[in-house]
Amino acid sequence: MPIRTKNSIQSTLFTTALFMGILGYSYIALAQDGGAPPNQSVENLGLTGTERSYSEAEIRILQELEVRRVELERRSQALELREQLVDLMEGQMTDKINQLTSLRNELRTLMGNISGKEDGELEQLAQVYEAMKPGAAATVLDKLDNFIVYDLFRKMNPKKTAKIMEALDPAKARFISELLAERIDLPTAPQ
Repeated sequence: MPIRTKNSIQSTLFTTALFMGILGYSYIALAQDGGAPPNQSVENLGLTGTERSYSEAEIRILQELEVRRVELERRSQALELREQLVDLMEGQMTDKINQLTSLRNELRTLMGNISGKEDGELEQLAQVYEAMKPGAAATVLDKLDNFIVYDLFRKMNPKKTAKIMEALDPAKARFISELLAERIDLPTAPQ
């Protein structure tokens, strides 16, 4: 901000004060009465080409008004900057939402493909274990993960499952039985 002299500040402040009506004169009345308030001439107001002297109180008020004007300008600029930042962030958020929506749709498609493929494979494996002797199937299933065995048993005939469960390790059979009793399903993608 350029450095101002005392006279230029006083002149600016006086103009500001006139516009704000600080001197107590109604500009409508001035216009109606030919430019001067009643019982006063333009010369008495100090509005001629010569400089007018101001009292300390007037100078203080004018300086406070100038400080307030500068403060309001800074606030206005800060609000404009914040508004621009909000608009920018809103645009970025919209982009992110669109990206996440696209990813969600892709994941749903992939999960559907995987689930269908896994179900088909589990059906085939279940048929293989059903065709095996219960002891041989139990020996193989004892080495598999409990959740895989659980998924296989859900696809198998319950009578065949019971015979294989008899031959399974007792701890594994207990765990699988608990899973079957609770019917824990894998989470599905939200719709």
